Order: sequence, then structure tokens, then C-alpha cells
Amino acid sequence: MVTTAERDKLQAEELEDRVVRIDRTRKTVAGGRLSSARVVVAVGDNKGRLGLGVGKARNVPEAIAKGIRKARKNMIRIPMDGYTIPHVTQAKVGGAVILLKPASRGTGVIAGGAVRHLIEISGIRDILTKSLGSGNVMNRAKACFKALSSLRNPQDVAELRGTTVEALMGREIIDPYTEAEEIEEELAEAEEAAAGQETEGAAKEAEDQEVIVEVVDAGVETAEDVEEPEGAAKESEE
Repeated sequence: MVTTAERDKLQAEELEDRVVRIDRTRKTVAGGRLSSARVVVAVGDNKGRLGLGVGKARNVPEAIAKGIRKARKNMIRIPMDGYTIPHVTQAKVGGAVILLKPASRGTGVIAGGAVRHLIEISGIRDILTKSLGSGNVMNRAKACFKALSSLRNPQDVAELRGTTVEALMGREIIDPYTEAEEIEEELAEAEEAAAGQETEGAAKEAEDQEVIVEVVDAGVETAEDVEEPEGAAKESEE
């Protein structure tokens, strides 16, 4: 249902899309009835990044494409504590209220409906959620996205308070996705450095070979200049 161009962009950025809700409407006008669609789309990379967008168009595919474009513009980075969130958070949009709580490793995603779609593609694997208000799907999705956007990074809070994360939380906080990115960057830098060293070594070897060839050529030319003709050698012997 998504256009090829939008799908290629998502694959290039290693993103996944989820259609959370499709609403169809009809409007009666003088010339007849006009039908349109409103689509709520979530986009994530399963590594801590998430976006949410609402697209409106006359047909569903165009509405999905618009929703994906808006979601890609509204991408956020979710601070992680292992594979869960660092603290409790709650947000309200309209009549929908969503409560998110950290969970221990192995709990899984305890959520349903629109909230589950957002949590799954965000990369969060352990979390407890609760809907405390309206059952409107779009408002629930927006409330979940707002709650995730309100999460604060423990490192930033520790810096503001002039302390360490261990002193603030009583333990060490690890973001597996950030560490993986740092490791990949370090590996890429190491590969570039190794490639640079190999290039420098090959260039140095080539220069050494050129110097050796020049020395050999110079030695041959000197030997030819010193060598005497055979007739002159015989005369000198007599």
C-alpha cells in the first residue's frame, strides 16, 4: 500500500512502518459524495528511534505515504535503561491517558492496540503500560508518543545535578543501542586507519623499489663508462 519511493527511503534508513489506524470518511456535497481517508502511521528502527505521523488524502495509499513522511520528520530518540525505559512517565492527549512503567528483563511488552505498535518498533522489549482514559486509538497513539518524548536521559539529569548516574540511580545505566552504535563507529574508524596504514606502507614500498632501481641503473651506467675496449687492453698487456 506504500509507494515504491517511500518504501525505498525507509529501507535506506533501516526503518519499519506500522499502520496504527485507518479511518474512512464521506462528505456529501452538491455534486455527490467525497470519500477520504485518515491514517495514523508509526515509524521506527527497532533501536530506540520512533516517529508518529497522521496522513490525510482521498485514498489510503496517499494517506499512508503522507503519514510516513510526517513520522520521519518527527523522529525522536528514546533514552534506554537496558531494553526498558529509565523511569515512569505519563501523558494525556484529549481524553486518552497512557501510563508507562519500566519492567525487568524478560517481562516483554505488556501493551495492546496502538500502544503496542509504537512500543514494538521503537526497540523497547520490556515495559508495563496502562490506558487510563479514552479508548480513541489516535489519541492513545499520540499520548504514548508524548509519554515517550517526555522521558529524560539519566546522564543529562546527572550532569545538571553535578553528580554521576551511579550516585543518582544507585546503579549503572546502559543503553545497548547507543553502545552498539559507538562500537560500530570505532570499528569503522579502525578499518579506515588500517586501510590508511596499508596504503602508506604500499606507497613506501613503491618508493623504496624506485630508489633501488635508480641505484642499480646508476651502477650499470658507471660500469659501462669504466669498461675499456678489448684492443686497448691487449696493447696495454704488450
